Amino acid sequence: MPAITRTFLEIARLVFVLWLVSVLAFLALRLTPGDPAVLLLGPQAGHEDAEALLAQVRTEMGFDQPWIVQYGIWIGDILRGDFGNSSRSGVSVLSLIVNAVPPTLWLVLLSVMVSVPLSIAIGMWAASHRNGAVDRGVRVVTTMSIAIPGVWLGLILIIFFSVNLGVLPSGGYVSPLIDPGGFIRHMILPVATLSVFLTGVLTRFVYAEGSDVLRQDYMRTATAMGIPRRTRIFRYATRNAVLPMITIVGVQIGVLVGNAVLVEAVFGIGGLGQLLLSSVLNRDYQVVQGAVLITTVVVVLVGFLSDMANRLIDPRIAK
Repeated sequence: MPAITRTFLEIARLVFVLWLVSVLAFLALRLTPGDPAVLLLGPQAGHEDAEALLAQVRTEMGFDQPWIVQYGIWIGDILRGDFGNSSRSGVSVLSLIVNAVPPTLWLVLLSVMVSVPLSIAIGMWAASHRNGAVDRGVRVVTTMSIAIPGVWLGLILIIFFSVNLGVLPSGGYVSPLIDPGGFIRHMILPVATLSVFLTGVLTRFVYAEGSDVLRQDYMRTATAMGIPRRTRIFRYATRNAVLPMITIVGVQIGVLVGNAVLVEAVFGIGGLGQLLLSSVLNRDYQVVQGAVLITTVVVVLVGFLSDMANRLIDPRIAK
């Protein structure tokens, strides 16, 4: 298949995914029980004369229109760059998302920066000691790291490092532009919590790829030529084992964003995940729909770019 045709099909697939996500995000809250107008009015909705006020709120928010009409209006506004305003605060949805993105972006970026080198080192170390104690130990640890709930791990880290030792803050976010030292101290525990899962996933991938590479003929040839073991493993084997990792990291970005929702809630970071969680609980339709759509766009683009980068680096994949 020609490269142009393949690229066109991938772009069409991405557009379809974004449309499907927009439909699911639109329907998700509307299919849950409860009246958003009642939540917006709060205690006033319980008054005997509140029915007229509820009807007015439904009309103002467009909830009295058929769902297909509401969806068409929302998508039309999105295509014009208008994400609407929060039904709770009246603040622009786009401004809320822009303010919430930096903490989440830093959390995900730092987790990747920590997890990738760790997983490469541990995975190749285990692959080079296949069927030994190191191999079995790494497999057990990575299985546990994948299975450990992020909420539980975050709470354990807070209890140990913040409550008992008092060496790290238990939560909050400080901009690196304002206080770089405070930023690092506040991000250590959240990044550690999120990195445990990602390191486990990537380590198992590197281990599997590294074990396969080390059994290849060219590695046996390198051994017969007397090339030192360290050079064989970390120069030749690691380079070929880690190459497909680019795509895996791109895919895992979406998982990280999902896990960040709970991690941000535990540590009170106030990022995109916490904005989504609070908006879902408050039935703030515009914020939820806008945040889910923008997050999906970012995750899909990262996956697409990582796949393209993998093909550029390794031309064999494009064939």
